[in-house]
Amino acid sequence: MTLAGRAAVLVGVAVSTVALGAHAAHAGEAPRPVHVAVAWTRARGAEACIAPAELVAKTRARAAADTTIDLQQPGADFQVIGRIEPRDGGFRTQLVLRDAVGLRLGDRTLESTTKSCRSLDESLILALALLVEMPSVRAVAEGSAKEELDEILPPWRTDEPAVQEKPVRVTPPAPTSSPWKFEAAVGASVAAGQLPQPTIGPTLSGVLLPPHFVPVALRLTAYPLATERTPLTGEGIAVRGFSGGVDLCPFTFGHSEFEARACAGARLMALHAEPLGPRSTAADQTFLDLPLRAELRARTGSVLPYAALEAHLAPAAGAFVYRDPQGLEQTAFRVPWITVGLEFGLIWRAIP
Repeated sequence: MTLAGRAAVLVGVAVSTVALGAHAAHAGEAPRPVHVAVAWTRARGAEACIAPAELVAKTRARAAADTTIDLQQPGADFQVIGRIEPRDGGFRTQLVLRDAVGLRLGDRTLESTTKSCRSLDESLILALALLVEMPSVRAVAEGSAKEELDEILPPWRTDEPAVQEKPVRVTPPAPTSSPWKFEAAVGASVAAGQLPQPTIGPTLSGVLLPPHFVPVALRLTAYPLATERTPLTGEGIAVRGFSGGVDLCPFTFGHSEFEARACAGARLMALHAEPLGPRSTAADQTFLDLPLRAELRARTGSVLPYAALEAHLAPAAGAFVYRDPQGLEQTAFRVPWITVGLEFGLIWRAIP
């Protein structure tokens, strides 16, 4: 072997020895903790959901000891981008895990119908912990991907909005005109006191809901079934009635499952009496009826069942009379100054 050949062999052995020593020293090093940064955004309507700092703190308590989780992004090995927003009567949450160059590695999506955003805390913490414990993250924590991460990392690339720890002042949009709405209802009305006997009849109503004003209702009710009053044998009257007028509903109390309204108005009550004996006479009475109405409706969709209780004030109601055997006029029936009614039916929201 020549002198040059012997020199080459010695150099090769020296290089191999140095490489093996470096590898052994590298293998003996304790793996450094993996750094996961969390960007957590709460959309409008989800401000009451778990805050970023609380979410990170509770997830960190569940993560492995060699995993660092915080809200800081520079120099992190991975990033979890999370967003929660109201959706379809509940909340929708999406968590996306990305590596240092923005490559999507995994995601979790949660759909819920709960009304309380804070009831989702445990599910959100668990979903975030599962992402942090994915194999790609654990590989870095165990040191198998350290060589690649020792390089200078490029800037973060993300299409998610930045986390805002403090509320952002948002300029409200310019007010727009609210549309007019209309409701139609059909039902049955039970009257007690307005006619000689309790009776029932159909009722129709239309309610106009103009913007920036109270609901205005037009109601029509008929009592076609004749009710009789016979104060004297062989004498009496059979009475039918009709009512119509306008109500205003200034008080509305809303709930997720029902709605209550309080109304007052003015209606015209017309009664017609047919005689039942020779001394009784046909007659008509028309008077002002002042109703006070409490209405309860269930929120079940476009068609709403409802029930209403009414008190009717009629201080100017007249009387139906007949003549007794001595020829004197006697009262056959007079509408009391206060009467009650019960109404129930279905409401159809026609516009919009």
